[in-house]
Amino acid sequence: MQRLSLDKATLRVRDLDALTQVFGELLPLLIATPTGAVFELGSDARGHTQVLMLVKSETPSLPRRMTLEIPDADFPALCERMTARGARLYQSQGSSSPGCAWRVLSCPLPEGHHLQVVTIDPRRCAPVNIRPAATGA
Repeated sequence: MQRLSLDKATLRVRDLDALTQVFGELLPLLIATPTGAVFELGSDARGHTQVLMLVKSETPSLPRRMTLEIPDADFPALCERMTARGARLYQSQGSSSPGCAWRVLSCPLPEGHHLQVVTIDPRRCAPVNIRPAATGA
C-alpha cells in the first residue's frame, strides 16, 4: 500500500492537466473529468480505497508539502522518471540502525506544491544483532 500524508485528501488546483500528469506517473488514475481527477493510493486495513482528489478551481489550495511512502521495489523506476523531471534523491549513508536507511525523492510540483516520495531500503539497513554483547570477565 502507498500512503500519502495529507491533512485533506482533496487538492484544489488551477492547472488540473499539469498536476494530473505528474500524479499520473506516481499513482493509478481512477477517474478523470474536465473538472477533476481521482488517484488511488491503496486500501486501508478495512479494505477501503484511499484516494487523492484533484479539483479544478479558480481558488486553488495553498501550496502543500506532501509525503508519499512507497514499497522499496517500486522506488528505482519511479526515481529514474522523477529525477528526469527535476526531483532530487536524498538517502542515508552508512546506516547504523536497523530500519533507518531512508531514500527520499524531493519533487517540486506545479502551483508551488512539493512532494517527497519515501521508502526504506532494507539492503542498506544495519544488520540486526540478536545476540547479547559479550562481556569480558
